[in-house]
Amino acid sequence: MSSVRETDETYVSVTLRRGEKPRVETPLPLFTHMLETFLLYAGIGGVVEARERRKLDDGHHIIEDAAIALGRALGQLLGNREGIARFGWSAVPMDDSLALAAVDLGGRAYWVVRARLPNVTVGGYPLYMFKHWVRVLALEARATVHVYVRGRDPHHKLEAAHKALGLAFRQAMAPSERTPTTKGVLL
Repeated sequence: MSSVRETDETYVSVTLRRGEKPRVETPLPLFTHMLETFLLYAGIGGVVEARERRKLDDGHHIIEDAAIALGRALGQLLGNREGIARFGWSAVPMDDSLALAAVDLGGRAYWVVRARLPNVTVGGYPLYMFKHWVRVLALEARATVHVYVRGRDPHHKLEAAHKALGLAFRQAMAPSERTPTTKGVLL
């Protein structure tokens, strides 16, 4: 499953495959690491490539456009969403931090993120963009996503959140004989 997001500011290409190791290239080292972490814990491989076309030096456009392309590719990977567990959740401790994530892949986009992150940039990743990344990913993948993070170290909080979210996606995408729904249809 693949998606390309091409603007005057960025070029982002996402190709997802199950059963492979993910390879991610972006101009933001910490964001690259976090995307790899999310995909690895979600059990999704493939390639994410993001390039800046303009040097805006804010990280916003790369992160937003990567979320758009990744969310769309995830939506393709899920297809009609039949035969999946649909719901997934995870709790991930990382030293001083604890992240809880829950997802519903039933086709309804919604998001809640409770994470106090400082207004700083670490490794090219403006930490305030994490909430925006989750919001855009949820919209484009048509998923309900809840993420709650506590802790002191911003890097630990961010990494625990990406791991928890990846594990929640893995659980929700797991094969199931019958996708849970009382309506008889998901979308």
